[in-house]
Amino acid sequence: MRRINVLLVIIATAFFVTSAGATDWLWQVTTDPEDDYDSTWSPDGTTLAFQSNRSGNADIWTIPAAGGAVTQITTDPSSDAWPAWSPDGTTLAFNSYRSGNWDIWTIPAAGGAATRITTDPSEDKYPAWSPDGTALAFMSDRGGNGDIWRIPAAGGAATQITTDPSADAWPAWSPDGASIAFGSFRSGNWDIWTIPAGGGTATQITTDPAYDINPAWSPDGTTIAFTSGRSGNYDIWTIPTAGGLATQITTDPAYDEGPAWSPDGFAISFDSDRSGNYDIWVIKPDHTSVAPASLGEIKATFR
Repeated sequence: MRRINVLLVIIATAFFVTSAGATDWLWQVTTDPEDDYDSTWSPDGTTLAFQSNRSGNADIWTIPAAGGAVTQITTDPSSDAWPAWSPDGTTLAFNSYRSGNWDIWTIPAAGGAATRITTDPSEDKYPAWSPDGTALAFMSDRGGNGDIWRIPAAGGAATQITTDPSADAWPAWSPDGASIAFGSFRSGNWDIWTIPAGGGTATQITTDPAYDINPAWSPDGTTIAFTSGRSGNYDIWTIPTAGGLATQITTDPAYDEGPAWSPDGFAISFDSDRSGNYDIWVIKPDHTSVAPASLGEIKATFR
């Protein structure tokens, strides 16, 4: 399973990549025969970080959002997964097994020496940066089952956010930093919930009997994208952050998982096995056509 300044980003025609089954509102970014998962956008919208097995084990890689040459960021022989870009674009958080269990680590976005952030002997996974860059939310079983915790981005004492006896995972901060969305099994199946970032009473957002996981908040704070099995296989859906009617975004019979919004809200990246193995794809949620041009200007709003 599975980012507010305004500037202009110039994106070449290559951004609208076409491949088997692709359209001008859906395009494939990675094409390696090994599996690629869990994409996250750089704050300037130009680059995607993702997990890939193409080096022989799970590592963190980056690729231009238009597709192209990839760059390997982590090279440890242990598994590195679930990258998350810091709001200032300088750092990637990820979970790694290099310490003998899953912990949260950070590394410069261009590569270099990694820094261990959590040191508990429990399993710590799925890091997510606060919008101000001062904290990381993550899932940990240090309390006896999976819960959402937060820790200063430089490391230190962790604070427990959720305390339900059911499993909670995949935290995602709201753009204003006030709330955290997460997947929880507390309703008897996986649903999307939100909770104040400092802890408190959780609110159920999805109520479908299918599994709903991997929430991702839109940059304007109005919508949550998530992975759901309600169509009969995993697809990308969206729902208003207050709950309500969910909208199906992907409809392919393959598995589509792990949504991540572009910083301007223009597109959602996700991983899909529609090409025969898992690759990173990008979709325009409203499915409106994007007219190809030699150069296009997109006004991007960043968290």
